Amino acid sequence: MKKERILTIVFCSFILIFSVLTLLLPKKASSANEKRVLATFPEATFKTITDGSFMSGFDTYVADHFAFRDKWVGAYSYARLAVGLNGASGIYSGKDGYLIAAPADFNEAHALANINRILQFSQDTKADCTLMVVPQTGYIMSDKLPKVHKDYYDDFLLDRMPTGYDNFTFIDLRETFKANKDKEQLYYKTDHHITSAGALLLYQAFCDKEGLTPETFTSSRTIDGFYGTSYAKSGLWLKKPDTIDIYECQKPSKYSVTIGDEEYGSLFFDDKAQSDDKYEVFLNGNHPLTVIHNDTNENGKKLLIIKDSYSHCFATMLAENYEEIILVDLRYYRNSVKDLLEENEITDVLFLYGAENLATSTDFGWLNY
Repeated sequence: MKKERILTIVFCSFILIFSVLTLLLPKKASSANEKRVLATFPEATFKTITDGSFMSGFDTYVADHFAFRDKWVGAYSYARLAVGLNGASGIYSGKDGYLIAAPADFNEAHALANINRILQFSQDTKADCTLMVVPQTGYIMSDKLPKVHKDYYDDFLLDRMPTGYDNFTFIDLRETFKANKDKEQLYYKTDHHITSAGALLLYQAFCDKEGLTPETFTSSRTIDGFYGTSYAKSGLWLKKPDTIDIYECQKPSKYSVTIGDEEYGSLFFDDKAQSDDKYEVFLNGNHPLTVIHNDTNENGKKLLIIKDSYSHCFATMLAENYEEIILVDLRYYRNSVKDLLEENEITDVLFLYGAENLATSTDFGWLNY
């Protein structure tokens, strides 16, 4: 009985101490490790209290601001590794410091429907459309995966691309990436994106298909201390950070970049090197519409890129070959893409997506408007 009483006192003391610390410690607006905004204290009104939303919001608030939360999250993730599990939150702890996203649940019908929507867009608009798909890290870097892992569906997806259409071309990047994966680091170790070296492979493949003369790019500077989204999800806080290499053309042009109502004079946003998401150094991150104008190149070439964030680093290279590039992100853009094509007299379109985003996105329906 005495032992049980001691355990009860210890347990209650633990709960009391951490409740007080949670109440008194300063609250953060966001988590640098997890790269997300933390919950705010819910509004207490008669309606929110009676409909249960206040308590639901309060539970989320406490979970986000619990004392020493980052340390508890990290301890949980490393405990999973200690008992033989491969990682946490859908992230594999791989060899050589790689944190690799496990493949998302694959719905064959949904994935093929997305491809058909892209094909239908090319047929409706008569634009010369190209599709490039970046293979998943786990597919290319399979030798870095733990022994037990889910199968990646890249081959299934990419083997089913439409062929035989005059104005639709698929550029298959699988063999190019496999041939170069041991020569250079093509993927970040803490993030799902490709590195600048990987983006250069995309650039060269696209130039080859379009008959463009590829420019020469070299690393002009580096950004240290980059922790990506895989790191944020994993809770494995002891992993070493990545380095971001900035590749610039040896004969760089002068650019203007328009995002919303703001115009900027560079493709690179160096102030983001000090932010939580350093990858936003490329074109300032995700936006509905971004317009790159090459003030030096007046060749009249205009390209529309319908994309996810895999395009950001790549576009800073391709900008050398075009007078204007317009980037549209269907996750946020809600105007007519077809009207955008006509208004800007664009004849060439590039769809550039990561394999997982192509397979799982629910945004391709916006192409019909």
